[in-house]
Amino acid sequence: MIVKSKRLRVYIEVLFIILAILWMFHEMGGRFYLPLSEPDEAAWIYSGYYFNLYFLKSDLFHKDWQDYDAYDHPPLVKYIVGGTLFLKGYVFDSLDAKRMWHHIPMNKYLVYYGIMKGQIPENALLLTRSVIFIFAFLSVVLLYIFLRTFYGIVPAIVATSFLITNSIFIRLSTQTIADPVLLFLFTLFLLLSAHYLKSGNNITLFLGFILSSLALLTKLNGLILLFTLGFVLVIRNRFSISNYNKKLLIFGFGTFLMMTVLLNPFFLNSGFYGFVKMFQHRIAHLHFQQETFAPAALLSIGERLKSEIAMIFFRSSLFYDVLKVPLEFMTFLLGIYYMIRKRDLVLLTVLVFFIVPTMAILPIDWERYYYTVIPFVCVIAGASLNVFKELEKRV
Repeated sequence: MIVKSKRLRVYIEVLFIILAILWMFHEMGGRFYLPLSEPDEAAWIYSGYYFNLYFLKSDLFHKDWQDYDAYDHPPLVKYIVGGTLFLKGYVFDSLDAKRMWHHIPMNKYLVYYGIMKGQIPENALLLTRSVIFIFAFLSVVLLYIFLRTFYGIVPAIVATSFLITNSIFIRLSTQTIADPVLLFLFTLFLLLSAHYLKSGNNITLFLGFILSSLALLTKLNGLILLFTLGFVLVIRNRFSISNYNKKLLIFGFGTFLMMTVLLNPFFLNSGFYGFVKMFQHRIAHLHFQQETFAPAALLSIGERLKSEIAMIFFRSSLFYDVLKVPLEFMTFLLGIYYMIRKRDLVLLTVLVFFIVPTMAILPIDWERYYYTVIPFVCVIAGASLNVFKELEKRV
C-alpha cells in the first residue's frame, strides 16, 4: 500500500512538471518574437557595451566607468547581454546611442521610443530575451526544489502553479531586463540559506557571500542578501558566533568585497564613494519618478499596501480572474499564520527580507517592482498547505 502511494505521488509530480513546462512555453513562447516592449529593454542592450570594455578591451579605467550608466545599474547583466550578442556577432561599440538615450527626459520616453526601437536588430532582441528567460525558468525550478525539499509535494505544486499563472511573472520573464537574473540569485540564495538553517554547513555560508556579491552586481537591492546572510548566521547560532565562524565571516566578506570591486570597475575608479554615489542616485531617481508620475506615486504606507494587495492578489492572478476567489491572498494569510505557529525561521527570512523591504519602498505602481516579490509571496502561500496536513494528522 505504501509503495503504491509513493508511486502515485511520483506520477502526479512528473505529470505536474510536464504540464508546468508546457504551460510556461505556451504562455511565454510567442513573447520572444514581439517587438521591443519598453524603452528599458533598449537601454539594457546598449549597456552591453560594458562587456566590450571589460572582457574584450580589458580597459578597467576607461572614462566610461565614470559615466551615468556605470552607476545607474551594476554591470553583471550588461556583461551577460553584451556577451550573448558578441557570441552571435553583434557588437555595440559606440556610445552615441547611449548618450542619446540618457538625454531623453523620463516623461518623453514615448516620443523617442520609435527611434530607439528601429535601431535594435530583431535577432539581437530574440537572443537577449531567450538568455534572460533561462534565468526566470531556473528560478521556478529552484523554488520548486526548495518547497519540495522542505515543505512537501503539495506546497511545491500549489506555489509553482500560483507563480507560473501570474501575468506579471509571465510578461516580464521574456524581457531583456535585470530582474529575472536577480530573482535567480535570490532563489538560489534562499535554497542555500534553508540548508544552512537546517544543517549548519559552513560551505553554504561561504557560498552565500559569493551570491550576495553577484546579486549586488546585478541590481543595488541585491545588497539585501548580505543582511539576510547576517540574520541567518545569527539565528542559526543563537546569537553566539564561534571563532571559526568569525574567521569564515572575515574571509567571506573579504571575498564579497573583492568580487564586487573587481567585477565592477566603477568602484576601482571611484573608491568607497562609489557606493554612496550609487545609493544617492537611486534615492534621487525614486523621488524623481514620484514627481514625474505623480498620479501613480505611492507616498504613504497605506497606499502602498492597498496597491500591493490589489496588484499581486487580484489584478495579476489568473485564479482570481477565473474563479473570482483570491486563493493566493487567502493562502498567503494562512501561510503567515503557519509561519508564526511553527516559528518557521525560513519563512520568516522570506517575509522579512524578500517581501517587506521591496514593498516598503515601492515608489510607483509599476509591475516590474513586483517581479522579485511575487515568487516569495507564492512560497509562503504554498507552505500554508501544511496546516491542512497537520489537521489531517490530528483527525
